[in-house]
Amino acid sequence: MNLINFKLNFMRTKTTLPITEARKNIFSIAEKVQIRNNWYTLTERGKPKAVIISAKDFEMLTEKQGMKLMMADKSSNGYSFQNSQMFPKILVVRDQSKVVYLTEGDPDLKYKEEGLIKSQLYVNLIEEYKYPLSLVEIGRYVKVGGAESKRYIEADIIVNDKNGNVRMIFEVGPIADFEENTDRVVADLFEIAYAVTYVKKPECLIYYSRSFKNGTLTEKIITVDYTKFNTFAAWKKAGRPGGKEIPAYDFVS
Repeated sequence: MNLINFKLNFMRTKTTLPITEARKNIFSIAEKVQIRNNWYTLTERGKPKAVIISAKDFEMLTEKQGMKLMMADKSSNGYSFQNSQMFPKILVVRDQSKVVYLTEGDPDLKYKEEGLIKSQLYVNLIEEYKYPLSLVEIGRYVKVGGAESKRYIEADIIVNDKNGNVRMIFEVGPIADFEENTDRVVADLFEIAYAVTYVKKPECLIYYSRSFKNGTLTEKIITVDYTKFNTFAAWKKAGRPGGKEIPAYDFVS
């Protein structure tokens, strides 16, 4: 299929909605666009403003246009997001302080900082901790709360074992808000872990942040042993125990 036909097929199946209506039905829309060539045009005051399509269709469209979607650094090396469920909005420059965004405009500072932390953690897991690229996912949206639920939480980074079981789940956040947000973030980690448990349950839930200023790297890590605590309530009752290290690669062999 050439790019013109690809676009024409999209036009035959588009649905137009006001942004205000789309906000109320975002999870339903996200499911409907998974149907091949199904997409939504969102309008504001009657004028088209945004388009929602599936990640798969987006990748097909950008491939037709010759775009390369990958994480890159100052050298010629890059990391493709072959395992990412949702295409990320960032390219990483590996000098500890820069992020290049693919989206237009400047995102708010909180999102920008979280994106930087997540991206640098992704690079470190591969380069410093030696996790194979094929085992590391970035930005998987996980449906939580059971079959009837419409709630999704983004797992910032997931590390799988060689059989495809989830072994570690990471959530990141700004370092200035780390302690204040601990309970909320760890509660989300427990929900994600329960939702992705199939053959084996995950072993580690990790809340992570970092800051690099004036040549000094500061990290904050809470590593929860999910094999010991099945629920957030049980972990909280035990006094919120947690390690301060990221497990080495042989942890998921």
